[in-house]
Amino acid sequence: MKKKALLGIDAGSSSVKICSFAPDGSMLQSINRPVTLQFEPGGSVSFEPEAYWHLCCSIIKEMLCPGDLDVQGIGFSTACPSMVFMDHRFAPVRPGIPYLDNRASRQVKRLREKGLRLDNPYSVSSCSIANAMWVRENEPETWGNTDSVGMLNSYLAGNLTGQAAVDWTQASYSGIFDLKAPGLWDQSSLALTGIEEEKLLPPAKPFDRIGTVNSAASRLTGLPEGCPVALGAADTAAAAFAVGLEEPGWAFESVGTSGVLTFVLDKPDFDPVFMNRCHVYPGKWLAHGAMSLMGGALEWVRKKIWDEYSTPSEMDAVLSESRPGAGGVVFLPYLAGERSPVWDPDAVGVWYGLTLASSKADMIEAVYESSAYGMKQILDIASEKFGCQPGSILAVGNGTKGECWNQIKADVLQVPYYPVQNADAAAFGAAMMGGIASGLFSGPYDPQIPQLQKSGKEYLPCGNDLFREYEKSYRVYISLYPALKSIHGNPEEPTS
Repeated sequence: MKKKALLGIDAGSSSVKICSFAPDGSMLQSINRPVTLQFEPGGSVSFEPEAYWHLCCSIIKEMLCPGDLDVQGIGFSTACPSMVFMDHRFAPVRPGIPYLDNRASRQVKRLREKGLRLDNPYSVSSCSIANAMWVRENEPETWGNTDSVGMLNSYLAGNLTGQAAVDWTQASYSGIFDLKAPGLWDQSSLALTGIEEEKLLPPAKPFDRIGTVNSAASRLTGLPEGCPVALGAADTAAAAFAVGLEEPGWAFESVGTSGVLTFVLDKPDFDPVFMNRCHVYPGKWLAHGAMSLMGGALEWVRKKIWDEYSTPSEMDAVLSESRPGAGGVVFLPYLAGERSPVWDPDAVGVWYGLTLASSKADMIEAVYESSAYGMKQILDIASEKFGCQPGSILAVGNGTKGECWNQIKADVLQVPYYPVQNADAAAFGAAMMGGIASGLFSGPYDPQIPQLQKSGKEYLPCGNDLFREYEKSYRVYISLYPALKSIHGNPEEPTS
């Protein structure tokens, strides 16, 4: 007898992961395949949308090969923003533009000068329409061949169903969408861009049925024709839905290439230090303290600096040779500029405090600690702005597998730190949205929707003596960027 299943397709910046879950939330299967971003001269970053589609097809076909799954619904989770330019058949007309790319910074600046009002910081990451402006101005032939502009889940859903839109969690980062009253594109904001509205896919709810699997996609994947599909959401929003992050005052961390500390708001009272968006839950909003590179900084160290460590766990073991505070060595993880809280695409990474006594272990320890210091900086601002003082922090993502790293975060933040039982939170949230699209659940507030729970492992904060060592380095950490910004670039509005 076939097992009823919901598929969550999580297309991130480093991999495509597809998970199948039973309607009660239990994992049935998970398959993960790597993808590669293209880092180009001049600092541009791109991705090949077709590589994502081909991986989705092959993974789904492999997952369905035994013939024991009865797929009831499908949902997407994707890195955000990851913009795709498509023709009328949803075929890409150029490489996609991911959130790490800053080529359209000048267009953002120009929109700001024209009076564009954002509920977010003025950056390409939270004003993705600037990418469309860049393509129109620098690649007119490509723009002429573009019939629709959307996000990575728009593209994947279009190829799966023949229908596409931009879900409201990702529309929130477009610069032309009213977060306070989510609906259509904001006409006054759109007019400032000069972009033709007919080239933009319409905004939509992430959990509504965008369409059903068409015959062509059925042949490529083995999925049943007519299977309901939800457009899904941005990865961090999908993960927030997966853990049931609904009440104000709650917080959770998503640990991947980037690192995001997320807070729930029950009213659209935004602060520009955070990336603000509509939640999957209607009538709720999310404020993200989004660091550009968290796991990405560790991967950079492991692959570019000390490549003798073939796995992350091998590098983790080096932490036993260092000590809290990393012997006075402090690292700024701004290897691709930085988002929260400084919002400076020109910011750069730094190791500070090196002496003859410093060791390789200290330098590696400092990279691990930098993510915790960045989180503490964001949490301190959220406490002041929103009165948010969470009693604990849930954590999702592959980065939660590092026990030493988890403990460092608990120690620096001085709150209990709890990884959830399933690291595939974004895929889980996407699958549950697929369950809503299929009618299995009545809506996002349906109490029958399962949620991810804490794992059995908890990380409790250290005592005062140990914390004082972290506190010394933290004070250096928050002082470094303001002290160095005149050397490596001067942001328009430093926020911290």
